[in-house]
Formats: sequence, C-alpha cells, structure tokens
Amino acid sequence: MILVDGSWGTGKSAITPVISAFAGVEKKRIDPIIEYTAILNWLGKLDDDAAQTLFANYADYFTYHNHIGREVNLRWTDDSGFRNSPGASRYISRLFRRDGDHLVSAIESERPATLLVSDFAVVAGMHLKVALGNRLKLIEVVRHPLYLVNYWDHYLRDFDRSREFTLATEIDGHRVPWIVAGWSDEYLKATHFDRVLLLIARAQGLILTKVTEASEFLVVPFEHYVTETDVWIDRLGAFLGRELHYRIGRVKRRHRLPRMNVSAGRKSNRRSWISTVQKAENEIYQDLFMSVRSQSSKRCFDEFCRTISEYESRFTFHVSIDGDSE
Repeated sequence: MILVDGSWGTGKSAITPVISAFAGVEKKRIDPIIEYTAILNWLGKLDDDAAQTLFANYADYFTYHNHIGREVNLRWTDDSGFRNSPGASRYISRLFRRDGDHLVSAIESERPATLLVSDFAVVAGMHLKVALGNRLKLIEVVRHPLYLVNYWDHYLRDFDRSREFTLATEIDGHRVPWIVAGWSDEYLKATHFDRVLLLIARAQGLILTKVTEASEFLVVPFEHYVTETDVWIDRLGAFLGRELHYRIGRVKRRHRLPRMNVSAGRKSNRRSWISTVQKAENEIYQDLFMSVRSQSSKRCFDEFCRTISEYESRFTFHVSIDGDSE
C-alpha cells in the first residue's frame, strides 16, 4: 500500500499522478478510513491493537475490491477520477470481471500497489508500519508554512459547512478541528487569522516529530519536488522499488512539472493557491510574509516565524527578504 499523506493543502495532488505512472500502481483514492483511524488512535479514542487491525484489514479490503472494479470513481472532473489516471481503460474493464477466490492468487502474483491519499495519517505512522510491515510505502508531503496560509484560511472559513467531514469536536457550541485537542481554550480565544497560524505551526510540529520517529518514510518537500521533478521521480522509483511504466512526459505537462518557481502551478481545487502575478519568488515570498504579519498578533506571528525557520533549516529553502534571509 502506497500512502501519500500530508496536512491540508501541501500539494499531494501534484505528486500522486506521477506515482500512478509507475508499474503496477493503481489509480489513487482519497479515502478517510485510514485518516480517521489514525486520528482517533492519536486522540486516545481507539486503542493501538484496534487501530492496527483496522489498518491491516482495510488494506486487504480495498486492494481486493479495487481489483474487481468496485472502487472506480467515474466522476469526470475529480482529481481522483479514472480519467485523470494513467491506463484509465483498465478500470472500466474491471467492471465486467468475475470476482472470486481466483483473484486473490492473481493479486499476489501481479503485486498491484494500492494508492491511497490521506491527511495526517502519519500521526499513527508506527502503527501503520506494524500493521502492514514492508507492504507499506508512506510518502509524507510537506510544504513551506507561508504557502499554506491562504489554503488554511479558506479551509477554516468553510469548517462549519454541513459537507465538511474532517473529524472535529464541539466545545462550548463551537465546532473545532481535532488537532486543537489540549489547547482548545487558546484556539477559541484567538482571532480567525491567529487560529490559522497556530494550526499550521502546531500541525507541522506534530508531523515533523512523527516522520523523525520513522526514518523509513519518504518525506517530500513540495518546493523541491515541483522545481526538481526529475530528481524526485528517481527517488520515488527507488523508494517504491518500481520502474516507470506510462509516459511520464504527458503527466508532467498536465501538472506543469517542473516549475520555474514554487508559487506557479495548477489548481486542484478552489482553495489552492498559486501566484498570478509576474514577480520573482523572493518578491512573492515577501508579499506573503508582510501580509501575514499585518493580520496577526505578535505572539502568534512569532510562533509562526519559528515554524518557518524550522522548516527552512530542515529543508534548505531560503529566499531573501529585504536583503536578509528569513
């Protein structure tokens, strides 16, 4: 099972089409079961044994049902729809495939790679590893905190809508994201924009802690991936142990890879942020930085800046602000 994970808005949709081009990799599915199980375990609502059992059973369940065509997304415009995956015709032919025990042997011999996309599943990464062993290939996509602000700002504005299915809890009549467990009073007292910065800062801290604990997971910094795509395609192939099967050029062109700068690209949904101005990357960075500073309190801005510094130090991403490195 290939699990492409990350926080909200990290750019997973720019990576999964490339992964689907490797031999034996199935089309992606955006599925909440792995995410919900991981988060409930992290919150202490689901014990370790139960989480590991669900991970193992669901991986087998999804692999089998996908192989007989029960998991085909026919929506034409969906990023996870069959039309947007290499080799789309094979998923239609499976609709007419006879099911049964004989397919189990076929699955074992063909070694299809289930490709799932999740948010924050890495919080239970070690339990996933225990449950799936060497079957698991977890790829954690991370992104510079400054480039997440616009996405998370819109995301929180939509959080109370009825079709938002992210796990949440209700505190004093307010629906809040699961990640604020332990600091909900601080969250509720903060302004909307300060909430955005605090969530990004603390989510990144949690994710980086978890990937540090599990060195066998592949961490993909979005900024490096979109500007050095061919280098990362080679790394992905080595990590997955698979060779490219479909024409990668078409996939790269469709998703505008590689890119001259990190803030240009292709929107995957209405919250996605890309730069529409003709500016150098350091100018775009400076505009974002100044915008964030002007809308936030000093305390939250300082915490957010420490998160930026940690990210830039760890993933060697630096641009110049007024002649200085931030």
